[in-house]
Amino acid sequence: MKSPVYVVLAAGESRRMGFDKTVTPLGLRSPLARLAEALGQRRVMIVVPPNLSDEATRIAPSARIVINREQARGMAHSLHLALSSIERESPFGVLLGDMPSMTAATIERTETMLCGDVDVAFPVDSAGTAGHPVLFSPRARPIVEALPDGDTLRIARDDASLQRASWRCCDRSAFLDLDVPSDWRAFSDA
Repeated sequence: MKSPVYVVLAAGESRRMGFDKTVTPLGLRSPLARLAEALGQRRVMIVVPPNLSDEATRIAPSARIVINREQARGMAHSLHLALSSIERESPFGVLLGDMPSMTAATIERTETMLCGDVDVAFPVDSAGTAGHPVLFSPRARPIVEALPDGDTLRIARDDASLQRASWRCCDRSAFLDLDVPSDWRAFSDA
C-alpha cells in the first residue's frame, strides 16, 4: 500500500481556548511545529483558517496548506477540503493540530496496522479509547466523504462495514490534545 497522506486539522475556532492554540508557542515550539517534526518527511496537508496560512507555511514549509473559510462547519468539512486534493487511490491519515505529544513512533506503529484488508487503523489506550492518528485505506474514502459537517470523524472510524485494526498505545502521544486553558497550563514535555 502507498504511504498515507496526512491531513492535520488545524482550522478550529479555539473558542474555549481564546487564542490560536495550534501556532502559539508551548514551551519552545507550538503544537503544530511539534506535529510537523513528528511527521518528518511524510506528505502532509494542513487545514487552517485564512489568518493562519502564513504561520502554518512558516512552521511546515514542505506541507501543502489548505484554507478553510467556513470553520464553523467543523472537522469533517476541513477533512473534505483536503480530500479533494488527495489522489483517490491514496490512503490518508488524520491528526488534530493541537496534539503536542504526537511522536514519530506512534505514527509509524499505526502505519504498520494499515495493511491487507484493514480499512481503518488507530491506537487505543488501556480502556479501549481511540486516539490519533486515524488512518484510512482508499476503500474507506466514500464513507469519510459522506460524513456530515461537524466533529464526526468517529462515525467513519467506527463504521461497521469497515475492517478496523488497533494497537495499544501506552503513552499520551495518541490521546493528549489541548482543548481548554487548563490543558495548556498542565502540558509539559516531561
